[in-house]
Amino acid sequence: MKFPSTRIGLLAPPPNIVMEVEFPRFLPKDVSLHTARVPRSSSEVTRESLSEMTTNVEVAARCLAMTKPHLIVFGCTSASFLNGLGWDRQLTQRIEAVTGIPAITTTTAIVEAIKAVSGKKVLLVTPYIDDINKTEIEFLEGSGFTVVNLVTFGLKLSEEIAAVPSEHVREVVLSSAANAKNADAIFISCTNLRTMDQIDALEEVLDRPVVTSNQATIWLAVRRLGIKPAEAAGRLLRPV
Repeated sequence: MKFPSTRIGLLAPPPNIVMEVEFPRFLPKDVSLHTARVPRSSSEVTRESLSEMTTNVEVAARCLAMTKPHLIVFGCTSASFLNGLGWDRQLTQRIEAVTGIPAITTTTAIVEAIKAVSGKKVLLVTPYIDDINKTEIEFLEGSGFTVVNLVTFGLKLSEEIAAVPSEHVREVVLSSAANAKNADAIFISCTNLRTMDQIDALEEVLDRPVVTSNQATIWLAVRRLGIKPAEAAGRLLRPV
């Protein structure tokens, strides 16, 4: 049996069950995904819980580094924008410092992805509570984007987020089609929210590029590794 020659290491929140399902489909056969959980004591998506997780990032990164990945991905949106501009870069530097392995965060990927699709005015869709939404809007606007409207599910628990069917995500986004006309990109946040199978349909109806946390993370990961995704999902992952 021939083992994949390229490995991606994923640092995931303990309750996240979606990213590991959505990610591998878009990786070439010679790329494998290996996951470690970053410890935190609650499944709540709150500032306190997310802060606890980022405190433990070095511990998880050292364990994950034993798989000898070629790239480490910090796969949590909210935890990687939690402390404002530059926080995603700080997390990257901390991971690289203890492992010696190149790293990225989901938030870094999101910013680069929205820029790649020429997004400036963004319709933001999140599953989060108000406190987290406020911080994300501040981060996006500090990164040079204008958030023209917020659509939110207002969910506090990670398991509630993972339980939302992707079809429902699509319906909620389409219900905001009028607001989407004021945006030049739609961003759907959270790596534990099912989205990947709805991106093409949303783009077709809304005539706007759609960026999601998992899609953006996949896009930046394969770019950093110098490889192409196995499949497309939206304009971002479509071959040029």
